[in-house]
Amino acid sequence: MILLANEITLDKKAFDVLASETRINILKKLDSRRMTVSELSEILNLSKSAVYEHLEKLTNADFVKKHDDNNTNRVYYELTEKGIAILHPHEKIKIIVLLSSTVLAFVGGAIEIYRFVIGTVFRPLMPLPEPVIIHEPEHLILGLIMTACGVLFLYLTFQLRTQRKRK
Repeated sequence: MILLANEITLDKKAFDVLASETRINILKKLDSRRMTVSELSEILNLSKSAVYEHLEKLTNADFVKKHDDNNTNRVYYELTEKGIAILHPHEKIKIIVLLSSTVLAFVGGAIEIYRFVIGTVFRPLMPLPEPVIIHEPEHLILGLIMTACGVLFLYLTFQLRTQRKRK
């Protein structure tokens, strides 16, 4: 048994399912969007019964799930979280790194803005034994840049997450 991305367990059954090039191709096609047996049959140049058999094996291994569309009376197949993780094993790592960077950027930005405020508001009230530069704009600039980076990292995290959900 192998653990993939610290979450996905691959046992003998999963390896048997993934040993077929046709099933791997089906997973790749479903990565772009959900599809019916007919659509997959046409794209892969396979009979509908062959595609259905492969989809059943993928469904039993929890790489694919069925979705009944009541409006069109069609059955669609789409990737599960496990199926997405097989095709994109580093996706969660990217999200974790982006979220960690977001937190660090916000904390660093807050500290630098705090240092600027302390230097401009409270230093003049303190008795100073020697002349000190009171106004330090580099703290404000650095704080704003770090906060902007935090917003950017947060935006990229949500973009990555919604992109992953759309597939």
